[in-house]
Amino acid sequence: MQLKVQVIQLQFTLENLKMTQDQLVQSEKLASVGQLTAGIAHELNNPINFISGNVNPLKRDLEDIYKILEKYDTVIKELNLSTSFGEVDKLKENLDFQFLLKEISSLIAGIGEGAHRSSEIVKGLRSFSRLDDEKFLKTDIHDGIDSTLILLYNKTKHKIKIKKEYGDLPEVECLPSKIKQVFMNILTNSIQSIADKGEIFIETISSGIGVKILIRDTGSGMSPETKKHIFEPFFTTKEVGSGTGLGMSISFGIIEQHNGNIDVFSEEGKGTEFIISLPISQSTI
Repeated sequence: MQLKVQVIQLQFTLENLKMTQDQLVQSEKLASVGQLTAGIAHELNNPINFISGNVNPLKRDLEDIYKILEKYDTVIKELNLSTSFGEVDKLKENLDFQFLLKEISSLIAGIGEGAHRSSEIVKGLRSFSRLDDEKFLKTDIHDGIDSTLILLYNKTKHKIKIKKEYGDLPEVECLPSKIKQVFMNILTNSIQSIADKGEIFIETISSGIGVKILIRDTGSGMSPETKKHIFEPFFTTKEVGSGTGLGMSISFGIIEQHNGNIDVFSEEGKGTEFIISLPISQSTI
């Protein structure tokens, strides 16, 4: 009987060691990715700033050129020179001059929007690449959620509507990049659970001593069996090679490291809700 107990304890210890080892490997990978990402973000930042900074001057210059062209048209009409400029009028007609003006404005607006979008992506990458894993810092939780959503934009656009209801939160003492990793894991799961089109609702609440982050989706939901094992390491419902099954177990460990809780409520066909509870300050724990 005593031998059986020792065998069970040994198996439990081995499982914990295996989980710890995999979490360390994952952390090392994330650190390497963080360094690479920081370098890429830095290299992209300058050309994006150059494009962003030149869009408005280009727009103003073109508006000045349009004024000159309009002045030409006014003078031609006032001096009855339309016959002399017949070839110019014909060329404008052949090239669809009015359409060209609209297209130029549209292209400049597109360049401006693209530059802004690229700038937001770089900002998100730089935020994720900060090597602050071992230092608790006062952090804006909403910034962490928003930067995560920016990086996931290509997976949500035209498919998932994000609805945010942010409360008045104080800054929370946490490990910023690790908390963002939790947001990334949960939001990625929510996105993957929505087969066609759907919605993700994000709500934040403050109680004065703690905060809650609620992330709810209209995806496929989970069976009671899946929900029971969701935070276990290596548990996954994805096909072989599509996932490690570590995302949610690592998220659970990160929230525990912050003296918080993570709860899940789900029903098949009705979606899933994750509720993250965090203390505002670690020093009061």
